[in-house]
Amino acid sequence: MAEKCEMIIGYLVPHSCENPALGKCVKCGRGFCDEHTNATREGRVCLACQQGLEMPVALPIAAALFTPTDLDTFGRSSRFNDNDADDSGDMFSDLS
Repeated sequence: MAEKCEMIIGYLVPHSCENPALGKCVKCGRGFCDEHTNATREGRVCLACQQGLEMPVALPIAAALFTPTDLDTFGRSSRFNDNDADDSGDMFSDLS
């Protein structure tokens, strides 16, 4: 059995999960920690297999449902100030 969880985590800086592996996924055989597995009728399944992903990435289900239009919108919003001549600030407000 793997000593550490084999899931890849992190959005900005992807890296391996540091948690100890508690078992192996019944579908792919990768080691998983308590945080990156769910119980099914077949046994414990890693989050990647549960979401139908081939790569061992712990991707939230909501992000897996993003459409190409959603991704294009995210990309355009991140470039919003690149074309803004006055550079008056971010397009998002800090409401804290």
